Amino acid sequence: MAVTANQPVKAQNAGGRQALPVDGSVALYQGTIAFYERTSGSSEGYGTSTADSGNNNFAGIVVEEKDNSSGSAGDLTAEVFTDGVFELEGSGFSQAIVGDNAYASDNYTVTASSTNTTLIGRFVEYVSATKMRVKIDVPQA
Repeated sequence: MAVTANQPVKAQNAGGRQALPVDGSVALYQGTIAFYERTSGSSEGYGTSTADSGNNNFAGIVVEEKDNSSGSAGDLTAEVFTDGVFELEGSGFSQAIVGDNAYASDNYTVTASSTNTTLIGRFVEYVSATKMRVKIDVPQA
C-alpha cells in the first residue's frame, strides 16, 4: 500500500546517488520508491511516487523527503539511491523467491509479480513473510 509519510531507510551497501527533479504537486518521502513519469506531456521525465500500473520507470530510493506538492515540475530536486541492497515491504514472501526479479506496485510495496508493476531489481535475501532485501537496479542512461 502506498505510503504518505517518511520511512526509515534500511540499506546495506547503499552507494550511488542521483538528482531527480520532482514533478509538480508531488511529494517524495524518505525511504520510499521513486519513479520517472513516463506519460507524455509536461510531466514526462520528472520524479513521481506512482508506478502508474508499471508504466513509469524506476528512479531509485528517496534519500530525504522532498515535498513539491505546492510547486511546479522541477521546482525541487530529490536525491535518490541508485544502487545498494534495501529492506522493502510486501506480502507473501518466502525463501523461494530469492534470486527472482523484484517489482514495485506503488511507492512502498514490492512483489514478485510482473503484472502492472515496475521492475526495480532482484530479491537477494528473505527476511520475513512481509520483508525482503532487494538489490536495486536503476537502468543507466
